[in-house]
Amino acid sequence: MKKLILTAACCVPAWLGAQVLPSPGSAPAPQAAPASSPPPASSSSSGGGGGQGQNSIFGGLLPHVDGGSETVSWDGKMWNMNNNRIARAKFEIYLATPEASNADDQAYRDLMAQITLLLAPTRPGGPDVSKAFALLPEAGAFPIDGGLCNTIANGVWDIWLAQRKVTNLRQANDAMLKRRRDLEWNTERGMADAANTGLNSGGGSKKNGAQQQQQAQQQQTTSMTVGRVSGYIKSIAEIEARMKLNETAIGLSEVTSKTQFQALMVQMFMQRRFEHAIIACRLYPHMFRDGDSVLQLDDNSDLKKMFSASMGMPPTVSLIDGFSAEAIRGVDEAVVAFEQLVLRQDYDSASKRLMEAYAIGEYLPRIRRLPMPTKLKVLDYVRDGNQLINSLEMRDFGLAEELVKKMRLSSRDFDFSKPLAAIETARTLSDMRLTAARASAVKGDQAGVAAELKGAAEIWPTNPKLREVSNMIGQNSDVQAQALLDLDRLLSQRNYRQVFNDQGRYLASAINDPVRQEQLKKVLTDMNRVNMVVHAAGEAARNGNSFGAWEAIEREYEQFPDDPEITKMRSELSVKASEFVSAIEKAKQHEQRKQSGSAIAWYLKARRLYPPSEFARNGIQRLVAGLNAGEGEGTGNGAVTNP
Repeated sequence: MKKLILTAACCVPAWLGAQVLPSPGSAPAPQAAPASSPPPASSSSSGGGGGQGQNSIFGGLLPHVDGGSETVSWDGKMWNMNNNRIARAKFEIYLATPEASNADDQAYRDLMAQITLLLAPTRPGGPDVSKAFALLPEAGAFPIDGGLCNTIANGVWDIWLAQRKVTNLRQANDAMLKRRRDLEWNTERGMADAANTGLNSGGGSKKNGAQQQQQAQQQQTTSMTVGRVSGYIKSIAEIEARMKLNETAIGLSEVTSKTQFQALMVQMFMQRRFEHAIIACRLYPHMFRDGDSVLQLDDNSDLKKMFSASMGMPPTVSLIDGFSAEAIRGVDEAVVAFEQLVLRQDYDSASKRLMEAYAIGEYLPRIRRLPMPTKLKVLDYVRDGNQLINSLEMRDFGLAEELVKKMRLSSRDFDFSKPLAAIETARTLSDMRLTAARASAVKGDQAGVAAELKGAAEIWPTNPKLREVSNMIGQNSDVQAQALLDLDRLLSQRNYRQVFNDQGRYLASAINDPVRQEQLKKVLTDMNRVNMVVHAAGEAARNGNSFGAWEAIEREYEQFPDDPEITKMRSELSVKASEFVSAIEKAKQHEQRKQSGSAIAWYLKARRLYPPSEFARNGIQRLVAGLNAGEGEGTGNGAVTNP
């Protein structure tokens, strides 16, 4: 299990490395979910205890995979492996790509298998490195290889060149060592000759001319010998320095070539090119026969921390080989599980298993050769799942609901509970905000209406009820504005009858306008009284009291001369009570001309025609009061007309 976790931890960063991890944006709730299980899920997390534990192991520098929750912890946040736009796009491209089953692909796979067998330690007769090396350029010529076999071949060739260089340097050192021994022997002989010469020159007490001459020659010979010895010593020092430089170059060449080839192996492993990683690992012991297979990684590197913390020992070449083989086996088993799940129509689980296998072994033959008809069975489901994720992210819950219904029919194991709960929650919250918007509109609270509509739009922008409520409120606002304009126009025209007839419309439009409400209240009160007078006058006229009916109507006419009901009733009653009407009108005319006597005479006639007449009684009282106050007819008043 630890191997599998470590393999995933190594492979998934490479899977994500070709992508850009999306920034944990402020995705509004509800958010997206994995492609195969589309319920909403948070794109980032605060990173609990599990994240802290992994940070302590990897230093927080490498992504960590949690296979249980299908998340990657990185940079203090958690990312869903399947909920990744680029990953979903690559997986959909893979599903829509025909399987690699042509002759070239088969030839390439045969070559790779042959190279692996040639390098296998269990091969009869032992590994054949030369033949395997000869096949690498041939395999590297196939497009599917991407030139990686050529890269391995170049790495091997660089090692051989480095080893040839090391051999040449060692041969040069051997030659210089032989020369140094010769110089050392010459130096020893020269020193011995110089010593012998010194001994010979010291004998005898008498010095004649011949002896002095001989001594001078011996001194000259000694000086020449010392000069030669000095040259020998200098040459020996130069040879020693050159040999040290060669030995340093030999050590650096071995370390450099070993480090470069190990980096190539790790690169193949991190790129999920597990077949190439196995080939490189099996070439390694034949390139370096010192038995040291420990990877030369920097102590502060993330990769060494990962291996050392997980395994408790330094990483080795065999570790890369074993992990690669385990990854290939895991992918093969995942593909077998995928095929069985497709047969059961469990497309949700099948898409998960295939996506996991594809993320680890994108270039393995079992993945590349998966039959196209089998992949197409999952393609439509995955597309619907991706569309469901996008619809939930954009809060298009109408489309999301259709996709949930479709996916429930297509896949037997689709977990619809989470997306359906998100849809129903959004619908309920949006409807609640729309109801509040209607209530605010009735109260005339425009700010409340705007706030509730905005809140409903943020929850569900494509809610069909949102447009209906918005249009209704807008139409009501237009109707209200038009009703207020009509009310002001009718009031200015004193057309109170029209206001009374449409009182419901004007009452609703002026519900938040105290001034207009007061105006409406007065108009309705007056019109109610007028209607009662008109009704009573009609009843009186039908009972033969046309004079009283006309008088009642006339009083209202003086206040509301533009009311059509009063005008009509007044016209009808003026005909029926023409004599009484004529007497009242003539009395008013004489009163206006200050002909009090004639006016009183006509008021008296009107009173005789209709004794309860208030017009006649009030006119007589008014005129009598004026006469008593000294307001007679005066000069110019005409004679009293006999009515």
